[in-house]
Amino acid sequence: MGRIVNQMWGTKHWFYVFGMALALLVGCNRPTPQPSVQITFSPASLTLQQGETKEVSLTLERTNLPGLVVLDLESPPPTGVRATFEPNGTEGNTTTLQVQALGTAAVGDFTLRVRVSQGSFSQTADLPLRVEQANAPDLRISLNNLTPSIRQGQYEDLLVDVQRINVGGTVVLTLEQQNGSPLPSGLSATFSPSQPGSTVSILRLSVAPTATISTYPLRIRATLGTLERTLPFTLTVLAASSESDFQLSLSQYLSVKRGGSLSEPLTITRTNLAGPISLSLEQQNGSPLPSGLSATFAPEPADGDTADLILSTTPSLPLGNYLLRVRGEQGTVVRTALVLLNVYDEARLTASGAAWVAGQDNSGAWQVVAPTVGEYLLRVGNAGGRYGWAVVCSRTEGSPSTTTHQVRVYQLTLGEVRDLSLSCPPAATPGTFSNLSGQLAGLSGSYGQVAYGISADFVDPARDGSFPPTPAYPGYLLQGVRNGTAHLMAVRYLPPSTPGTLFQADRALFERSYTVSGNQNFNLNLTGPTSFALEGSYTATLTNPNPGAEGLSYLAYLTPTTQTLYLADSQQKAASLTYRAIPAAQRQANEFYVFNAREATFAGLNLRSRQVVQGLADPANLSAGFLNLPGASLTLLGNQFQASWSPGYTWLGSGTRLFSLQLAQLAVTPSTNLEWHLHLSQGWLGTAVSYAVPDLSQSCAATQTPCVPLPSNAPANGWQAVWSLQRGLELDWSLSAVQISLPLPNWLPLAQSSTPPAGINLDGFSFAAASDGGILNPSALSVQRLQKLGAPRLLPAWLSPR
Repeated sequence: MGRIVNQMWGTKHWFYVFGMALALLVGCNRPTPQPSVQITFSPASLTLQQGETKEVSLTLERTNLPGLVVLDLESPPPTGVRATFEPNGTEGNTTTLQVQALGTAAVGDFTLRVRVSQGSFSQTADLPLRVEQANAPDLRISLNNLTPSIRQGQYEDLLVDVQRINVGGTVVLTLEQQNGSPLPSGLSATFSPSQPGSTVSILRLSVAPTATISTYPLRIRATLGTLERTLPFTLTVLAASSESDFQLSLSQYLSVKRGGSLSEPLTITRTNLAGPISLSLEQQNGSPLPSGLSATFAPEPADGDTADLILSTTPSLPLGNYLLRVRGEQGTVVRTALVLLNVYDEARLTASGAAWVAGQDNSGAWQVVAPTVGEYLLRVGNAGGRYGWAVVCSRTEGSPSTTTHQVRVYQLTLGEVRDLSLSCPPAATPGTFSNLSGQLAGLSGSYGQVAYGISADFVDPARDGSFPPTPAYPGYLLQGVRNGTAHLMAVRYLPPSTPGTLFQADRALFERSYTVSGNQNFNLNLTGPTSFALEGSYTATLTNPNPGAEGLSYLAYLTPTTQTLYLADSQQKAASLTYRAIPAAQRQANEFYVFNAREATFAGLNLRSRQVVQGLADPANLSAGFLNLPGASLTLLGNQFQASWSPGYTWLGSGTRLFSLQLAQLAVTPSTNLEWHLHLSQGWLGTAVSYAVPDLSQSCAATQTPCVPLPSNAPANGWQAVWSLQRGLELDWSLSAVQISLPLPNWLPLAQSSTPPAGINLDGFSFAAASDGGILNPSALSVQRLQKLGAPRLLPAWLSPR
């Protein structure tokens, strides 16, 4: 028995040992697990408009794939699409794919095949990509009842919603049969308004007593320029009823100026019904009228066939459209009639010398505005009080003559600016130009400066008269000064301090009201009896300059007729300087000091700049800091320029805030230049971080219906082609975030003024701006370019002399 057990144990043990050996043998020959990676995209698909850039997050789920992997596209992206990985190689599990669709990118549905590779291993995953046309304009219309039923001899009010997508303007509405034929006999329709600049219109569909009882396939047609959209619906005409009934009828699109009132007749059409009808006005949903709007009827109740609706508004009633309904009631019979009430206010503009003025009330529809008694009046009837002015100034100067068309666009709100007064420069440059030169005595080997009108010359001891073409030291030459009368002033500087270049004035002289009427020579003596010493010592510093930027700061003294007289001038990167002051006895009213500091950073064709200005009536120690840069860009989407800037932009303290987009194109046509200056108030923009430069080509005259420019293309009839930005030309641009201590109505005229206007108190004036800009379409650069990229044009000349 024991031997049998031992034999059995021996057999089991042998099988166990054999199994273990076999398992080891099989394990040794088992293949190594293959590497793999699963690629997940977030978002799972991507839609881009032409000119747009978006990012996709990639997550890698690895199996047996440690170490560095490389990411790329297995095949080239579609035409006009760029794709970059950041980083394009990683030992981790995440990376970012940035996809950019250029303005010329092909439109359609595509696939980006992302590849992850390591040595001979690679694996792919597909990312669906859709590229859409940039800013593709579209119209969408809807109706609150697509199957209305109306009895013979009655009508019904329907609501039409109009949605504009990437397009502004007035929409023309018509009603027709679905085959395009006119309405059949017995049917009629009115839209109120028939050309809505807003998003809603009331369609009154009337059925005559003789209309045929039937079903009618109809459609609403909406047109805006070349856009056309239709909405089909079905009308059922029912037989007339002999039951007691009535209907209400009045003008369905009413407007009233805020704070005013109106009276509107109401017609009551009765059918087998006599006696008084109670009348009331309520909101379209049946709720009471909003605060600030009240209504009465005379008589009320109405015994006859007519009554008057009297509407009254308070000055505090918000602007905009109010969808209301008149309610009539007698016993169990209740009938209503819809009314669209627009509560508006007015913006006023004085624009002397303008070639063309247009306005828009937040609808994107720019229409020529004709002057009324020297003023332009624009009705503003949207809830935000948002509106815009477009003013064109044209001037011709130089020899040979060059015409510059300057387009100024102001996007504002009534709460910020109600009345605006602007003036255009003379259409042609009056008078003649001359040279003013002479010797500047009393410099004692130091530097000097001479200023007259808007001209200035810096007298450098190292100047030898060869180039630039000015007299050798100590002579001065002001070339091309306009004939007339202005202040002639000079200043002497102390020897520059070290390190860096810093000048501080110690003596000056004035020749007030000096007249130039031809090439003249006039010597100035800074140690003569009319000169005087500057007094006191004051400091001006910057609290946060960028040491890597090109810095510039100065303390200037300005008069109403002379651009600037520097009292201190520093081109050090760390802007800190001292200055002496003009004696009080030598100063006149409306003459003041300006501290200006600017730093600029260039990168190729792009320029980023920050500027801060402080005005003060009397000399004082002061300091200033810069705004943050906005991080702006300009792109061409379709045929429309669009500026964008960083959404996280922060302002310093308080004050008037706006964005200024400035564009300049040379040689728009032979001997013609174009400048655009767009001022966008923060109230108008709200939280928006992009702005599409308006296309004014659809502008029309004030009396035109529909809005189409007249063929003559005269300023009074619409927008001219020579006033338009050309997409194929080089564009010098800058987008600035600006903060000013002055109210907007005071600042906007100052920004266009060539000299400091009288009567403006600039004591304590402050201005800060951060700008980003460059040259769009650099492929157009050529040796024929007439101007180099300069600092952003943030200030008028009299505040920004450098």
